[in-house]
Amino acid sequence: MEYILVEWDHDLDDEPYLIYSELDEDRRETRKIEFFRNGICFSYGAERGSEGALAEIPFPKDLREISGGEGERTARVISRQLFQEVWNQAQERPDGFMGMFF
Repeated sequence: MEYILVEWDHDLDDEPYLIYSELDEDRRETRKIEFFRNGICFSYGAERGSEGALAEIPFPKDLREISGGEGERTARVISRQLFQEVWNQAQERPDGFMGMFF
């Protein structure tokens, strides 16, 4: 497993500014936590379900490919321990992000 933090510098309320991802050996997301500027946090994968919210394509090996773009994005490897701490502390919403709209 590898653990990634993507920080996105923007002022959009409907897009996360911090995204923590756990990647499997194929670099596909298995778990993800998103933090929004309005204080909302969503987590996906494992016991929290909502696997449809995980990235469909593998993460690139060179994380510089994620950086840049609209707003400034930076991606870096983080420790398993940090990811696990964030995962355990993340606010849990049983129906996931899309539950807000139904």
